[in-house]
Amino acid sequence: MRKAMFEVPSEVVGEFTEKLTDLELENSIVGKNDNDEIEIEVLYEKNESKQVDELEAFLEELKENLEDDDEEEDDN
Repeated sequence: MRKAMFEVPSEVVGEFTEKLTDLELENSIVGKNDNDEIEIEVLYEKNESKQVDELEAFLEELKENLEDDDEEEDDN
């Protein structure tokens, strides 16, 4: 079994966990880091690597959208 760690900003943890549920990957919350991000461990088999890649891309998109929202707020 392989393991991937994700650091998920608290503002998007709901969306991330929905995607995680849709992908049916085994996971657990392991803690919170110094940046107040939720640390989530995902366990997967080799044949589930594409789902993990999809999850990584989804998290990056969520983080980019979060940064864009912060920039828009700074402009106001």
